[in-house]
Amino acid sequence: MAAFWIADDQSQKIVHLGSGSGSTTVCTLADNPIDFLRLLAIGYDEICWGDQFDEPPATDKGSFVVERNHAFVDWVTTEFGVSVPPRGTDIVKHVSSMADETSSDAFWQWVRRHTNF
Repeated sequence: MAAFWIADDQSQKIVHLGSGSGSTTVCTLADNPIDFLRLLAIGYDEICWGDQFDEPPATDKGSFVVERNHAFVDWVTTEFGVSVPPRGTDIVKHVSSMADETSSDAFWQWVRRHTNF
């Protein structure tokens, strides 16, 4: 589940809070809405599998793959004057999971302080 999070320093981030029954990704997805749009434009089937962010989205036509939405990519790049990188880790700085013992991600640390995951 992606959400807006207001950090202790009052900065607003877009984060992912995994369900624990499937996705366990818990981290900051983007520092701002434009970077979140850039992440979406990369073209992953889902953004809940942070372990896949090291690679570009799957292009194997034999599996379920959502084709990259080129019109959306064009809109993001033109409207905001930004590029869309090939991998999620180009935007998501610290991909973290509920199972991790430690993380540099500020949201992961905040959740860890306030819950028992």
